[in-house]
Amino acid sequence: MSVKDLVKSDEVRKNPVTLGAFVVDKVVNGESVQMVANKNYFRGEPKLDKVVIEIVPSSSAAAAMKAGKYDILESYPANQYADVKDLKNTQVLGRPELAYSYLGFKMGKWDSKKGEVVVNPEAKMGDVKLRQAMSYALNIEEVAKAYYDGLRERGNSLIPPVFASYYDKSLAGFNYDPEKAKSLLKEAGYEDKDGDGFVEDPNGKAFTVKLATMAGSDKDDKITQFYIQNWKDVGVKVELTTGRPIEFNSFYDKVQADDKDIDMFMAAWGTGTNPSPIGLFSKNAQFNYSRYTTPELEKLLADIDSKESLDAAHRGEAFKAWQQYMFEQAVTVPMYFRTEIFPVNNRVKGYSINYLDGIDKHYQDIELTADTPAK
Repeated sequence: MSVKDLVKSDEVRKNPVTLGAFVVDKVVNGESVQMVANKNYFRGEPKLDKVVIEIVPSSSAAAAMKAGKYDILESYPANQYADVKDLKNTQVLGRPELAYSYLGFKMGKWDSKKGEVVVNPEAKMGDVKLRQAMSYALNIEEVAKAYYDGLRERGNSLIPPVFASYYDKSLAGFNYDPEKAKSLLKEAGYEDKDGDGFVEDPNGKAFTVKLATMAGSDKDDKITQFYIQNWKDVGVKVELTTGRPIEFNSFYDKVQADDKDIDMFMAAWGTGTNPSPIGLFSKNAQFNYSRYTTPELEKLLADIDSKESLDAAHRGEAFKAWQQYMFEQAVTVPMYFRTEIFPVNNRVKGYSINYLDGIDKHYQDIELTADTPAK
């Protein structure tokens, strides 16, 4: 069949070829996927007969786990940890997430014909001191403490600490410092000249920054409003793009299209097991959502994946040089390093979230110690 028909085909949507410990048996669109044991699996026949995967709203996931409806919750929101941490029928597993949350500033556009980023020298967020001020204004430490029970911490780099050979722990990062934020704004010419509590731009014109965020839980909305208050406290007026948080898919549609009403945005990236940043930050990367590039940045990115970087020590230094440069430019600013959690029913045995086990390596070893989930 033609490529354009592939994604919507029954061969992909209903009857995919699967090679793991379990194979697709039945699909209920938008609700569930039932998988049955692959008796010919090369690592050995699975101990479970079948696995049923269902979608459950995050708002009711904890209650369902308490009632014994599920054995494992994956992609469980970290800011709802308090709802599961004391459940008697559940163990909560955790690991450093191969991901980070960030604040991105729009610096240009994507040229689809050339397949490259084009930086706008007149971008609203073009002044590095303005971007640094916006970053120092965020009280991320307070949010991590109040909403994430220690499962988030202020990020100082665009490389998560789990990558010990590449992560630069010495990098200062943007700790909460509202006075420094105010000082940087003044240095850049952003001052409150009409006494309304908000700064004007260097030309004396009203200055409002449009922020795009993803829709989430009530807690997510409160966190966003807290950050808007942080910026207000240093004199910067920030309003939400479209006036409210944006549905996930629409959010990325707007960010990728360089919507004119987005000056900055809050998002996250998963790094995978190889954190090479070239696919997210290079001139020719469509995922370079901040739309920023310089010759020096391209040189630093190239060095990370160069022939010389086959030497582990050289690659480690190349990563650190890139991290330092990105900190100085403050175009994509790390917000959180993340710990992801997996609530697991007490009857489950052999389930592992260890990265060293690899994807799908242990699924055939999962078993259940009782006929029904513990309640």
